[in-house]
Amino acid sequence: MIKVSIIVPVYNTEKYLSRCLDSIINQTLKEIEIICINDGSIDKSFEILTEYAKKDKRIVIINFKQNHGVSFARNKALEIAKGYYIGFVDSDDYVDLKYYEELYSYSKNYDIVRGIRVIDKDNKRGKNPYGCIIPSIIRKAVITNNKLKFPLNRKPGEDSTFKRQLYKKTNSIFECPDNGIYYHYMRREGS
Repeated sequence: MIKVSIIVPVYNTEKYLSRCLDSIINQTLKEIEIICINDGSIDKSFEILTEYAKKDKRIVIINFKQNHGVSFARNKALEIAKGYYIGFVDSDDYVDLKYYEELYSYSKNYDIVRGIRVIDKDNKRGKNPYGCIIPSIIRKAVITNNKLKFPLNRKPGEDSTFKRQLYKKTNSIFECPDNGIYYHYMRREGS
């Protein structure tokens, strides 16, 4: 049984991608699938994804020759995800090794379990506990039964729009306590 499908949109992030993938494939929660969407990258991102997929059979690659945007990539991954819950990691970010085990441990009675995101910029860290939907796991049935999609015409802030749609469909939400297990958002130019 796949407990969590982790969706990773990838666009020209060769510099950060290995760190991101290492943080996911080494999760203490092993019953995961990792859906990576190469969204028309022109750097070495696709080659990196291919090498990781050879080493870890949980990695599924969707490859687009043209860039369609993060919302399109996430929506395509949602169509094939097999996990009971859905998680998202941007390809320039990373998660602590117990991140998905921590979130899943609270999931039994909730549609959404929100983790804590920390923002890393210039080697300084600041907490952003409950800003966007990305550092969460979401019961897939809530997404599919309500036909929720990331908006294609909104950039940036597509995750905020998705969150608002999602919150209209459920109030079964758990906010994780701060146990020192984080989603690391890398704020950088062009991100």
